[in-house]
Amino acid sequence: MLWKVTTKADQRPRLLADRHYTRQSVGHPMWTRPGYNQILYFEQQNGRAALFCWWRPKWESGLKGTERKDGLRCIECAIFRNETRHRSSELINQAVAMVLEWEHAKDVEWPDGLITGVSSSATMAGRAAGHEPGFCFRMAGWVDFHHPGRRKRADVWLTLPGVPGNSRAPKDVRLVSC
Repeated sequence: MLWKVTTKADQRPRLLADRHYTRQSVGHPMWTRPGYNQILYFEQQNGRAALFCWWRPKWESGLKGTERKDGLRCIECAIFRNETRHRSSELINQAVAMVLEWEHAKDVEWPDGLITGVSSSATMAGRAAGHEPGFCFRMAGWVDFHHPGRRKRADVWLTLPGVPGNSRAPKDVRLVSC
């Protein structure tokens, strides 16, 4: 397993987040969403690194504002950035294995599974010709699903079939690497 679990306070993943297309306040120390975050970080010897952040709201608290605005009960990949030589799809598969062992994935049901959103316009310049938005997630077995909410931040939504509690997609998907 290449990933190491770290915290929101670790500035190394924040520096990677600062280079992600979703970053709103570059340099600000609060770079993750409120709620539970599993921060995964990997750094090669040459200094190139990767970041993966799983996010789950604290919906079980019952407090106003702790539910997702779209009403989903899921765990979301809030940010993924890979600047290493490793295949993104392999890192995604490893991140999935780690979230399944995460204490905040085990303490409540999340019937809407694992999801991620991609902005097709914001990622266009970084994609290889002919690759769909979310290509490396797709190579890791993720599939499209209809997102019930607004599409302000992302216009392509993906979910991983076969994950405990995921009822949104077919169950037999072969995992490959991109």
